[in-house]
Amino acid sequence: MSWFDRSGKYLALACLFVMWPVLSTPLKGTVQGLRASAIVAALLAYCVIYGWYCLLGHRIRDTRIPLAIVALLTLLALALDHLSGEAANNYFLIPLLVAGFSLRLRAALVAFALVGVISMLDVILLTKLPTAQVVLASVLVIPGVVVFGGSAVGLRYLLTTLVELRAARAEIARHAADQERSRIARDLHDLLGHSLSLITLKGELATRLLPEGAPGVDEVRDMLALSREALQEVREAVSGYRKPTLATELMVARVALQAAGVDLQVEQDIGALDRETEAVLGWVIREATTNVIRHSGAKHCRIALTRDDEQLRIEVTNDGWRVPLAPAGNGLRGIEDRLFTLGGKLDVSALSNAGFRLVATVPTQPLSDAGAIEPGVIA
Repeated sequence: MSWFDRSGKYLALACLFVMWPVLSTPLKGTVQGLRASAIVAALLAYCVIYGWYCLLGHRIRDTRIPLAIVALLTLLALALDHLSGEAANNYFLIPLLVAGFSLRLRAALVAFALVGVISMLDVILLTKLPTAQVVLASVLVIPGVVVFGGSAVGLRYLLTTLVELRAARAEIARHAADQERSRIARDLHDLLGHSLSLITLKGELATRLLPEGAPGVDEVRDMLALSREALQEVREAVSGYRKPTLATELMVARVALQAAGVDLQVEQDIGALDRETEAVLGWVIREATTNVIRHSGAKHCRIALTRDDEQLRIEVTNDGWRVPLAPAGNGLRGIEDRLFTLGGKLDVSALSNAGFRLVATVPTQPLSDAGAIEPGVIA
């Protein structure tokens, strides 16, 4: 996480400087007593609500939260205007900022329009100006809404693009590393594998041609054993290099599902993994994606990778046909066997309305520490 990523919420809090007009009211001495206390209470509520959203609330993935924040801040802006007796459009700028950064474009535009209309009505009600000046003051609100709200949407778009570019660059780097591992695996297999296989074959031929007890027979047998061991190590190394990775399997799943007309949503919060666990989870994603494409008829698919203190979890859901739960096929049985080697389990189930869910879990601690675990049973 970059410095800008960590400091963004504090930079957003700095936007509270636009509330400076409310400080001028006590200095003028036009508002005193209970009304002044109400202004202070409204200002504190405004700052607390906005501060909570900047520091904590923005993490909640629920569109109702930013909508509620925009509505509350707009109402408090109205209260500040009417308590102070002066129309200040500054109080309505922060709701525009929240809407621009937190809502989808269509919802943000609707929020901009509503806040702008409320702000104009506020000006009309509080100012005792002639009709022409009221219309002029109202019209001047529109550029402020467009500039401030549009700037928030534009900045959000730039930040989102920056995040996507960083993710794409990291994905390209991982893909290049996977290609390099595949190249090394091919070289090991083609060069060392062929040479060691030939040495092993020649050694076996030599042991057959030499009479038993002849000088050098033991040395040839030792050479033959060493060549077989080296050949086995090369094969294991090649197999390790060719193990699937989560990055590669997610990329392949996205491409395959897109080609099949299925919209994919990926949620990944799993961190770094050892090669063996990553390979097994990669096989889970590959098999689940294949089943979605071949059997589900789905339009949307979701892959969620999460972890906690006890287990790693992959959940794959789709909105395809509602089908009766059939016995596990060879692919799912193979995945279940792979998970069992790590102490994990597999669970598949049909959703109540339509679609299918596949959940694979693997304990975060090694199998030797977790004790004996029964293999998962596909219900």
